[in-house]
Amino acid sequence: MKKTSLVATLVTEQIRFTGKKQLEIAEAAGFDNANVITMIKQGRTKLPLGKVGLMAKALELDPTYLLKLCIEEYQPETWDAIRPYMDEIVTADELSIVLSIRNAIGVPYISALNMNQRNKLDDFIQTMKKRSINNPIN
Repeated sequence: MKKTSLVATLVTEQIRFTGKKQLEIAEAAGFDNANVITMIKQGRTKLPLGKVGLMAKALELDPTYLLKLCIEEYQPETWDAIRPYMDEIVTADELSIVLSIRNAIGVPYISALNMNQRNKLDDFIQTMKKRSINNPIN
């Protein structure tokens, strides 16, 4: 039984989410042929690492997230070797959350939250965790 490609699933779902045509995505990602997008969606070909940034932009994805997913899926031994260093890299989405918290609190420390605020933050994180477990792509 063939393992489902998470990259293929993500690409498929993001194409549907953005409503863009495969030709538009292929052109934005620097592919000469839109059929490459079909082959990536089907898991028949890998997304070239050199195209991850352009593809992420075309699909309205965080490029760091897409790069991590590609390396983890396509080159698991490499991922195992670099994962401890990659986990420290903050994605654009994560940075946005941190900056939002800093802006709302006025200081960069979660310790500045009162108990009610901390509980609301914990509730939010648990909701996001449940959503991620139930649907890892969206």
